Amino acid sequence: MRARDLATSMAGFGAVLGTLIVFDERVARQLAILSKRAPEHELLVMRDWFGSLGSAVAAAARDQSIDHAPMLVFTAVAILLVIFMVRT
Repeated sequence: MRARDLATSMAGFGAVLGTLIVFDERVARQLAILSKRAPEHELLVMRDWFGSLGSAVAAAARDQSIDHAPMLVFTAVAILLVIFMVRT
């Protein structure tokens, strides 16, 4: 049961991250930087890279949510309704 919940959560996170990669070049650029790094510098730069990736994802999510606020509200309400329907 827990493994299925973990897999579902990871799939949801992957879907959101994949969508942000497709629609926002800042997130795609940060992931491209990770793939081009030399292995000996990975540990030294990983903290900075995670910080910049986090800020790029947050900025992309904020920009996309401002541009598509009505759809975001509709989706959030729909998700809550589905959760309540499944639980009862």
